Parts: sequence; structure tokens; C-alpha cells
Amino acid sequence: MSTHTFWYESLQIPTSGFQPVVLSTRVRMARNISGLPFPNRMSLEEYVSLRTSVFRVLQKYRYLECKIAKGAQVRADDFLVTLDAGDKGISTFGRPETGQVIVIGDEDHFRISTVTAGLSLDTAMDLTSNMETLLATDFPFAFDKQRFGFLTASMANAGLAMRVSVWMHVPGLILSETWAELEPLLKSMDISVRGILGEESELTAGMVQLSNRTSYGKSSDEILAKLKRVIDLVNESERSALSDLLRQYKNKTIDYLKWMSLLEQPFISREAFIHAVSAALLAARLGYNVRFDNQLALKVLIAGFKSRHEDGLIQMQVVRNLLKDTLMDT
Repeated sequence: MSTHTFWYESLQIPTSGFQPVVLSTRVRMARNISGLPFPNRMSLEEYVSLRTSVFRVLQKYRYLECKIAKGAQVRADDFLVTLDAGDKGISTFGRPETGQVIVIGDEDHFRISTVTAGLSLDTAMDLTSNMETLLATDFPFAFDKQRFGFLTASMANAGLAMRVSVWMHVPGLILSETWAELEPLLKSMDISVRGILGEESELTAGMVQLSNRTSYGKSSDEILAKLKRVIDLVNESERSALSDLLRQYKNKTIDYLKWMSLLEQPFISREAFIHAVSAALLAARLGYNVRFDNQLALKVLIAGFKSRHEDGLIQMQVVRNLLKDTLMDT
């Protein structure tokens, strides 16, 4: 049992009325050390040296190494970072209470990020920027003043090499088929749209990540301002869609809520698990007798991800321990 307090345990939300559809916020910066090859070209000796140096520095700031093995007190899943047993060249270090996490050895030497509960763009930005500044005192980050900005493994990260993202729950837009109209508009605004299970994942159960697609030629304030406008647009669209669900899409909505029954199964797939949590959260928003909110959804999702077996199935007994005081009668 973990003795740490985690970032996702601090979210405070209203107990009545429409809940915001943002489950979490992340600000991530990609950085590389000047003169050192990108991770995919590093020798084993170079990687070991980098990892040792980073570990020594991060100990000063109370970062803990995240483990992949089940039962570890702090895991990459605690920061919504998806790693598998095959990702042997990647190391993750995090601060459970603040949600700050640093991944080394992925596409870039450093992926410096902060994940916060709910909508907290400014907080996530400040925490990530502060850690990037501290690391810059120990590691010379590669930067091209004339053209490209921070040098990274992907040209999509040119400029600030920063991605600001929010995890939103929009089942109303999916069930009302409004998302098909909204998604092209978001992409035309230079917004990246993807699922919650990794860079190339598809949208699952109305769970979607929205982020700036590029940062080249933009300031951090401009990126934040645009994303805030996008969040407002999606939030209001979801609110409008929810008001129509039980009137115009009742049968489809009732069928969707049946996903909740899977929370009683001993093992389910990760995709089915996300559907079940999404359905429970939707039921609460629609006024059913279900005690479920954004904070509980985050706790349940992370607990489920951490309990995942090597075959990909979620061990639901761990999840049900969090749901013992939740009414699931619809």
C-alpha cells in the first residue's frame, strides 16, 4: 500500500450542477542535451551515463523512480504515463504530490511534464517551467537561436518544444454524433486530437486529449490562450449535447450506460474498462443515482491501469475497493 499522497487525490469539484468535462491537464516540454546523440542513436554507455547523472540531480528535488512492476508504490501510471515492459530504454521519475514527472530516453533525452487534476493550465505550466529551469542549470539544453528553437527528435516540436494538453470527457458529443462536426473545426485551429492511450491512440468512450499541434513561432501565453478558447468551446458543446441525450437519443444513451455493468466483472480489457468508467461518469452527469465524479473517475482509472496484467486485462477487484460507497443503480 502506498504511503504517498498523489496529485489526483486533491481535486475539489462541485457536488451538484454541471461538472467541468476536463479530467486532467498536462504541460510537457521536450529537451535534449547539447552534443549528445538523440536516444535512438545513443550507445549503452551514453544512456547509462545520462541516467546516472539525471538520477543524481533529481534526488535533490525529491523525485522518485517509477517502476513498471505491479505492487510498486510509485509507477508511471500514477502520472498517466503509459509504459510497457518492453520499454527497457526508458526511465521515469516523478513527484507524487505535485504530478511532476520526467521521462528520459524516449524520443528525447528529457520529457519534462506536470499532470494536474481538473483544469489547471497555469499551475501545470508553472510547475513544468520551474523544473525545466532547474534542470537547465545542470544540463546544457540544445537550442538554435536563429531558426528552430529547442532541438528535438521531431520537427513537430520545433520552437518551444512544448505541448499543453487536456483530457476531456465528452460522451454527449459522441452519442449525439456532434463530435464529427466539431473535430474538423478543432484540427483547423491547429489542435491535435487523439485518444488517451498514447500518441497514436483512437478516441475511446468519449475520452479525448486535445493539445496544441505545434509550438513553432508561438509564445507560451499564445498557446495557453488558444487552448482555453478551445476548452470553452468543447465544454459548452458537451453541455448542450447532454441536454439532448435523454430526449433525442434516449435508447442510444441507455444502451451506453449498460457499460457500467462491467465494473462487476473480475477482469475486463482496458478499452472496456474505460467505457465502464465513462458510462458511470455520464450517468452521474445525467442525474442518475450514481455517486461518481471527476476525482473518483481519475482514481478509478489510474488504479485500473496500475492493476493491468501482462495480457492487458484490468483486475477489477482493485477498482471495486474504490467503488464500495458508490451507488450504481440506474
